[in-house]
Amino acid sequence: MAAKAIDKSVAEAILIDWRVGQLSQDQIAQKHRVSKGLVNKLCKGVDQDGAAIVTVGVQYRQALSGHDDRMVTALTSAVDEVTKRLQFFRGASMLVAKTVANKVQQDGMNASYQDLNAAAHALGRMQDSVLGKSQDRFVVNTNVVQPTRPLVYTNEELRAINEMLESQC
Repeated sequence: MAAKAIDKSVAEAILIDWRVGQLSQDQIAQKHRVSKGLVNKLCKGVDQDGAAIVTVGVQYRQALSGHDDRMVTALTSAVDEVTKRLQFFRGASMLVAKTVANKVQQDGMNASYQDLNAAAHALGRMQDSVLGKSQDRFVVNTNVVQPTRPLVYTNEELRAINEMLESQC
């Protein structure tokens, strides 16, 4: 006998509950009124990548709870502003990487390492001028909170990146 088809929205909700990492597969099955086997099948190989974010979020809210409303507003605004800036630089570094990759593809073996070096340095200077040279910036990276890596690369790293890009052409 064929298995009963599951509604796509139910499958997505099960996966979201699993990824958040706060419920067991048994609890998810009960919540969505499906079998444990179905939940296990859907969740097999799927990381619980939201669990670390929940942990950090709880720590953040607990830290805020010790402050008055004005301080909470100021802290929330500061976090929002720094997050916006970090997202900008994440997007900018992807744009620089795509631009360099396109140049390497177009120029082939004639593409220069200097172009990559200049782009990386320019982006690093922009980031330092907007965010400062602090090494204390943090981002959530799927499972852990870690310091961000500077966007300025050493000559050896740039050569390795250039070689990798050249090998892709």
